[in-house]
Amino acid sequence: MVFVFSSCTLFTVVRNEPQNKPYIFQTSINIKDNDLKKDERSRLEGGLYEQLDDSIAARKLDKVFWEVLKNPQPLDSGLISRSLEFMNNYMVAEGYFHDSVNFTTEVKKVGDQQRAFIQFNVWPGKPTLIDSLGYDLQNDSLQYLTDNNLKDALIKKGDRFAQSPISLEMDRLVELYRNNGYLLFTRNNLYALWDTLDIELLQPALDPLEQVSQIQKLQERKENPTANLEIRQKQLTDSISLQKYYVGNVTVYPDVRADTTKGAEKATTIRNVTVVQRSDKFKPKIFPQYVYLTRGELYRQSRYMRTVNRFNNLGTWRLVDIQQIPRERTDTVDFVMRLTPAPKYNFTTNLEGSFSQSVISGNFVGLGLNVGLQNRNFLKGANQLNTNIREGVELGGLNSGQFIQTRQISLSNSLIFPRYVFPGMNNFRQSFRGNIQSILSLNAANTERRLLFNLTSFNTSWGYEFGWRSREYALTNRSFNLGIKIPNIEYSYIKKRDSLLSLIRENPSIQNLFSDGLITSVITNFSMPWNSANKRSINVLRMNLEASGLLTGMVRNSFIDEQLYRFVKLDAEYAKLLKLSQKTGLVVRGFAGVGYELDATANPLKRSQLPFFKQYYSGGPNSMRAWQLRRLGPGSTIKYYENDESIENEFIVPDRFGDVQLEANIEYRLPLFNIAGLPINGAVFTDIGNIWYLKKEAGSPEERFKLSRLGKDIAIGSGAGIRADFSFFVIRLDYAYKVKDPSPDGRFADYQNKFFAYPFFKGSQLQIGIGYPFIF
Repeated sequence: MVFVFSSCTLFTVVRNEPQNKPYIFQTSINIKDNDLKKDERSRLEGGLYEQLDDSIAARKLDKVFWEVLKNPQPLDSGLISRSLEFMNNYMVAEGYFHDSVNFTTEVKKVGDQQRAFIQFNVWPGKPTLIDSLGYDLQNDSLQYLTDNNLKDALIKKGDRFAQSPISLEMDRLVELYRNNGYLLFTRNNLYALWDTLDIELLQPALDPLEQVSQIQKLQERKENPTANLEIRQKQLTDSISLQKYYVGNVTVYPDVRADTTKGAEKATTIRNVTVVQRSDKFKPKIFPQYVYLTRGELYRQSRYMRTVNRFNNLGTWRLVDIQQIPRERTDTVDFVMRLTPAPKYNFTTNLEGSFSQSVISGNFVGLGLNVGLQNRNFLKGANQLNTNIREGVELGGLNSGQFIQTRQISLSNSLIFPRYVFPGMNNFRQSFRGNIQSILSLNAANTERRLLFNLTSFNTSWGYEFGWRSREYALTNRSFNLGIKIPNIEYSYIKKRDSLLSLIRENPSIQNLFSDGLITSVITNFSMPWNSANKRSINVLRMNLEASGLLTGMVRNSFIDEQLYRFVKLDAEYAKLLKLSQKTGLVVRGFAGVGYELDATANPLKRSQLPFFKQYYSGGPNSMRAWQLRRLGPGSTIKYYENDESIENEFIVPDRFGDVQLEANIEYRLPLFNIAGLPINGAVFTDIGNIWYLKKEAGSPEERFKLSRLGKDIAIGSGAGIRADFSFFVIRLDYAYKVKDPSPDGRFADYQNKFFAYPFFKGSQLQIGIGYPFIF
């Protein structure tokens, strides 16, 4: 269930209005074409509003229940005429050559005020479509390149004859030529020639039948206007734009400073790249692998831009400037790179927090302090060494005096080599078109869960990250990221406290829920963000795969047999941000994950389910917001969260984990008001999902995933929230209600799987988080 609303304006407050004269109170645009598709109507309305002169736009500040109009513009016909001109030009640029735009003005008296209401009426008419498309390049090589890459053309016959796509097509052609050696070819060398009338219709016909045919064609042209388009090359006074260039010398100055008088320059040439520096801060051998311009090869703009982006992405330099210097009367171009280093060290601190509230379990506050130190040029190789220390606590039971529920401290180190580190793979490194990083990480953490356990974990991994963009011109807004950890080694040791041992004795079914052990896995992560063609939506797809013990399990000794987990875990997530207007948006998200502990695991106590630190959990400010963290599921089970003198202890399970998770979320976002310039936004949302066990040995039938029980096991929560947007971070307050709860606390067993069964405050949850939930 989703509740969608927009801000409700009851009245408008006008400040500093002109005295004794009409002023512009409201400006609206009405497109009068019932046959226009909804998306096209919305697109045109948005574009037409942008054409309004700022003085007559009458932009008001939204205060939720009222709006404020400050210093309104006196009514001026000249401003209206200028807006009409802008709107007509916009419609022509969009291919509507037969449009009509007019306006009406109505002045209403409200007390002493004279409020003017302006309405622009737009009749778009039939858009002009491209009837034929041709390319006429004077140079044979350019014509050949054009004809052989028509599959990437951004316009085609039947498309709307609009300025923007035609302009983008000409940009594509220029990029195509520059990627094939034509360094100095520019957009000014091309122009578009078009006509909207068939030349045959201008030739008089003597045959009456032909005359009738011509009249019919003219009528068809009027009802369905078309244009013939040809992109041509201009007549050139010189041939420099048609010169193919080849890469010459590449010179790098990696330590450019404002003061150029200190130290003598030292030049070193490695693999045709000359490195000149006054200091000894960088090893010259690192530069050739970041330069994708090879001496003697045909100049390609894509490789030039790839080199620029590569150095910018390293983070070692704050300014990157690459000059292209063609040699006179030759076909060679030299490159001079001047790099200004960034500060070597970067120190960061940040505080994060979250809050959740429930009548059932009390108040929980999560606080975390992060301290980080980054070395941007470790070992003089543009490598990054990141060290982070995090201290976090979860506070709960505020009424009982037992404040600290969970405490965690962690130390993480990562060494990032911005290149592919693997012997014998130089050919792959040179041929791969994207960015590559090699990462060594070492991490340690200790978690103290009050009265339950103390968990100490160690993790080390070696991996690679690959990033690249689509090579298809039409899909250049689509990028791909692939991460691989091979190997990933984790070891966790748990010390169970008396309360947990007591729970295990009274509930043998949970003895495998809290267990430690060894993981030797391969982890693969894939993500693909992209924008839609109309730029109205942002999409992200993520997938993760982890397989543990497949090779290590073949080694037999007592430690591995006792500690090793052998499992496969796969999950996928898709999220979409759809812009409904300039200020409102809809976010949808879906997540599905499953993990299976292999029967080949030697220790029978570790076969029933994944280790709990690898299992899925639900609830909290970034998941099912009507539930506290780790307080939903598995399935349709009824268990108590905590000890209570009035209940039997045999069903107490403090935290909920599972091997399967399904979740879907939808959230409508809208602006509310501003406080001293700070935007306050609102949201209404619905969260649907749950977690389950997978194996029979892990739990009861109500706790295990079964497709036939999906409708019964799904939990539903709905709510609303407000967000304070500080631009660099967002503070979020969400209040959610359990619409349907399949796994209530034992005290509320009567509410299980009943819609809207909870009294409001007993079934509600307050969540405070930092940043937006999910991906967006």
